[in-house]
Amino acid sequence: MIRSIPLLVLLGLPFAGASAQSYSGLGAKIGLQTATFHSSTIHYNSVIGGTMGLYLPLNCGARFEIQPELLVSAQGAALTFDENGRRELRTYYVTLPLVAKVYVSNAINFQGGVQGGMLMMAQEDGEDVKDLYRPADAALVVGLGIDLMSGWDLTFRYTSGLTTTLVTDDHIYPKNRTLQFSAGYRFMRFAKGRGRTRRR
Repeated sequence: MIRSIPLLVLLGLPFAGASAQSYSGLGAKIGLQTATFHSSTIHYNSVIGGTMGLYLPLNCGARFEIQPELLVSAQGAALTFDENGRRELRTYYVTLPLVAKVYVSNAINFQGGVQGGMLMMAQEDGEDVKDLYRPADAALVVGLGIDLMSGWDLTFRYTSGLTTTLVTDDHIYPKNRTLQFSAGYRFMRFAKGRGRTRRR
């Protein structure tokens, strides 16, 4: 899936000549993601999830933005057994990403930052298993974005967990991992028309 990054770059090249966002704002975003656990002892399969919420891009210059977000994220993982079939875990977090965006053209930007998360629900095959999982999560975030003057922001991100997910664990040590594509729209723009700078 990481090989999809060059494709996103190519899709963004036609927009690179147009001015990107050069003002702060408030936006709403929604996206699809694949999620799994990473463990050195057990192979987990991916599940399809999603994310949605608000983001606040804060312009810090011609080529730099800081963007805090407040999202709801549907994650999880699956295990496949030869005898018992497939067992699926679904976890739901409130996440707080904080990313820095560095623009390499008028529209295309590279992103990196950290993310905190609070577990709201965990279900395994429909049963509540929240007590088995840690209430807090932390992760690193890297990504690639295309921000357009129309107000639309397209983002491809990878998050890698820093903390293990299980409360009691002596050999599995699973961590959250997600691969996400999202689309956002800045429905509120602050100080529009002041300090707008074309990125070269």
